[in-house]
Amino acid sequence: MFFAAMDLVGFSIRLQIFLSTCLGLEFLGTPGQWARYLRWDASTRGDLSFQFKTEASEALLLYFDDGGYCDFLQLSVVEGRLQLRFSIDCAETTVVSDRRVDDSSWHFATLSRYNLRTVLVLDGQAKADEVRPQRQFMKIVSDLFLGGVPQDIRNGALTLPTVRNMQPFRGTITDLKYGISQPLFLGSLKVPLESEGWCTVNPCENGGICSVVDGEPICDCSTTEYQGRFCSEGLITNNQSLQLCCHHPAGILQWLCAVDTPT
Repeated sequence: MFFAAMDLVGFSIRLQIFLSTCLGLEFLGTPGQWARYLRWDASTRGDLSFQFKTEASEALLLYFDDGGYCDFLQLSVVEGRLQLRFSIDCAETTVVSDRRVDDSSWHFATLSRYNLRTVLVLDGQAKADEVRPQRQFMKIVSDLFLGGVPQDIRNGALTLPTVRNMQPFRGTITDLKYGISQPLFLGSLKVPLESEGWCTVNPCENGGICSVVDGEPICDCSTTEYQGRFCSEGLITNNQSLQLCCHHPAGILQWLCAVDTPT
């Protein structure tokens, strides 16, 4: 029983890594929405990159902080441009892109941390600023949130409480990386999973995980006590094979894999 549970946990972790590699996120701008990734260690040096498209002129893209004290980093769309706002040891500054992004076109963004200096690169154009606090590094406690933050986080645990009131992101975010690696996807709320930017709202019931195969949603029920196409039928009693597909961002390549789910 113990080893079966451990196998299930291991499978779940591998599946989440696979999903974070293969799938982008299509945000509907729904109040209360968010997607969560494992913490980005940007205390001194680090790079974060992703591709996105939106038609929204005001929206929260990503946020993390030190749990309610001084340090935070917020990337948002403000008046149609990317705005990077960050604080280290309560010394705060803001960087704004020259180019607009509310044009429904694909854009590539990179955040680079160099001690007290943070660089925003949008489609190859870099802008940077730095702060001069007493402490020489950024403290990071929270995980990374995309598109919004959970509404049940108490205000005292948010370094920038106003982030809760920002307009949720509406558009698509894909190819998120920390350096050259995909971060671990921890979950989402009110966010459809998508492949190549196209998907329907998650149809999986009882906590099933959705992926897309040949344009059709497929539910992984391995972490639930249910089975069937939408994880809505009875208990799992037999080993099953989960079919997943992953599309290259350019839509050219396709991989198909089978993952055995433990009983």
